[in-house]
Amino acid sequence: MTVMRKPCARCMARALAVAIVVIAAAPVIAQESIAPLTAATADCVVKLYGPKVGREHGYGSGVLVSADGRILTTLSLLVNLRGVKVVLADGRHFEAELERADEARQLALLKIDARNLPHLSPQSSADLQQGDTVIALGNWFKIADGREPVSVCKGILGLRTTIDAMRLAQESDIVGEVLVLDALTANPGAAGGPLLDARGRFVGLVGKIIESATTNTRINYAIPGESIVAFLGGESAAASAAAPPPAKAPTGKPFVGIRLSKLGYRQVAAYVERVSRNSPADKAGIRPDDLILAVGGQRVRDVSSYEEIVAKLMPGQSVPFTVKRGPEVLTLTLQVEAMK
Repeated sequence: MTVMRKPCARCMARALAVAIVVIAAAPVIAQESIAPLTAATADCVVKLYGPKVGREHGYGSGVLVSADGRILTTLSLLVNLRGVKVVLADGRHFEAELERADEARQLALLKIDARNLPHLSPQSSADLQQGDTVIALGNWFKIADGREPVSVCKGILGLRTTIDAMRLAQESDIVGEVLVLDALTANPGAAGGPLLDARGRFVGLVGKIIESATTNTRINYAIPGESIVAFLGGESAAASAAAPPPAKAPTGKPFVGIRLSKLGYRQVAAYVERVSRNSPADKAGIRPDDLILAVGGQRVRDVSSYEEIVAKLMPGQSVPFTVKRGPEVLTLTLQVEAMK
């Protein structure tokens, strides 16, 4: 279950208070005037499908951001696993590859083999004010399987704030501010859909579901356009203070203390066969029979890809290992040591 820490509960309370104040002053947009704003945008929204892992839904949304098939979405296990299917607005199906990911911003860029596609250019949300109208689009609840139109939701901007939260066992803090919305966007499948302003500009991306385990309250939010522009431009996020490498890192080959099952040798899934006692993996809580899904945000396809990723780790480095344990998906932080 997703766990929220107190700072995020406070931000939800602030968002509710602000929403009550600004609703009366919010500019009214007639329902018929939304159609021209969303018609062209809807053609740029794609539906994503993949395997369901643990409590992660096996579907989501994305936005075409280039004519040659680049798709912006939120970073999740869905995009980290093999075989992500993309369905365009015209019903065509493609298989996507993960091209780039940003843990700090929680953004991912996928690529499909297609040309001459409609696409959106992200814009800064800097001039978006509290109470301004916002419009979100996405494949909520997997309603649209093929050429069916995606869902549309109108609301207002509540406030800008930071989020301090956890999803399952993984920290999901997002560097910088997010846009907290008075709109029901925290629905399965909505993450990765575009957020528009009253002029139809692409000013944000709907974020992943974050829900309080104690109150069952979800926060509706979007990653602002300025973060998206920086990500697509290749600019690194603000320094991630979670685990800075030591000033003088040890040298030598990396040691994590995991032995994988190789019944089918190198092209089999990366199941843990043995964990060395008192090794970095043992200290991190990795267990035999865990299936390793990702290391340091990089997808692990099989034993071979796992070995390639681990070989590039540095002693002293703190690395998240995402594993599937029974029905649960956990992310455990491992401190790499030097091989003795």
